[in-house]
Amino acid sequence: MNEFREYMAKKIENLTLRAVEHLAGDDHGEYVGDDLFMAMSARKFGKQFLLKGQPYRVDDGRVMRVLSGHAHSIINMEPHDLQASMLLVVPADSVFEIEEMDDEFDIQTFSYRELPKEALFKESTAFHLDVDDWLLTDEYFHLLWHTVNRQPLSLPSVRALQTALLSELHLIHNKENAEKKRHPISRKKDIFHRFTVLVNEYAAREHVIAFYADRLCLTPNHLGAVIREVSGQTVMQWIHRHIIQQAKLQLKYSDLPVWQIAESLNFPNPSFFSKFFKRETGMRPAEFRANK
Repeated sequence: MNEFREYMAKKIENLTLRAVEHLAGDDHGEYVGDDLFMAMSARKFGKQFLLKGQPYRVDDGRVMRVLSGHAHSIINMEPHDLQASMLLVVPADSVFEIEEMDDEFDIQTFSYRELPKEALFKESTAFHLDVDDWLLTDEYFHLLWHTVNRQPLSLPSVRALQTALLSELHLIHNKENAEKKRHPISRKKDIFHRFTVLVNEYAAREHVIAFYADRLCLTPNHLGAVIREVSGQTVMQWIHRHIIQQAKLQLKYSDLPVWQIAESLNFPNPSFFSKFFKRETGMRPAEFRANK
């Protein structure tokens, strides 16, 4: 089984910068290269760039700054409501999906790689920026934009600016954490957060509520009640959401046969997996793959 997982990991393609360039086309007016992607407005890339209900695995880190509108996203099974004046940091090798967004939703974004460890964020992190912090990040984005458009491109200069911005974001994050300590998060929200972390790590193999309740030292009934109260969805809905997300990634980015995908997600047989996928998405796996 370990050998199969290694094989599967090699077969799944990431949303590389080359893939972004393919999605963008020739007339987007933004910067896409072999080592860097930056957009001052994602809407310039067209509707195909931000597709609802399509999970993507990003190979590089991303910083996203919300210019307008509203969207609901799931990043590594952690929900994030995105709206204007927010900033989001998405670590490398994350699974990102937009579930809903309005017509006004637009972001600025750039990719990053090979930055100092101390500048990186281990988890996806959303920032609600005040006026001063918003203006500060705006200055960084414009300075980065001017730098990436200078010829010849100096990646060391770009990465120095990215490192400086992420360092500022750590300071903002530390300030928010200090505020949270003065106003501690509720126990129920803490349980929900720890539950989503477990789902992200184990849901491809563990499909029963008792597993997660045991890990959290709760009864299944108590866990179910907390998750429904905090999120409005059941434990099984969260588990199924992760399974479908992983299935879509494999169907879209690999040529693995359906029976191997079913096996990797711990289904007893391909028929059971196919019925589950259709119940959740309205399509059989082969239909989804044909429409990718």
